[in-house]
Amino acid sequence: DKEKYKLFWNGKKTAKNGVGIFVKKPLAQEVLDIKRINSRLMWIKLRLEKQTMITFSAYAPQSGESEEMKNDFWAAFSDIISTKPKSETILIGGDLNGHV
Repeated sequence: DKEKYKLFWNGKKTAKNGVGIFVKKPLAQEVLDIKRINSRLMWIKLRLEKQTMITFSAYAPQSGESEEMKNDFWAAFSDIISTKPKSETILIGGDLNGHV
């Protein structure tokens, strides 16, 4: 029996960057909100029984990218994380070390 998933994606098909989150089909109906910040950062909010969970997908700039790009990424990431209520569970996934 194949399990089915829904992909929430942010990026361009021809771009080298992009982030996505796979969610199992039944759980995909519980998505309350989606925020696509840029081609390196997005989050979805899921309803899980009596709580909500925010899942981040992040792709940090590679080590050879400019310091400005790296600083912009980490500033955006920090700003977004800091606005989330402490009552919500946060899950962070992706490539955060920039060594691809």
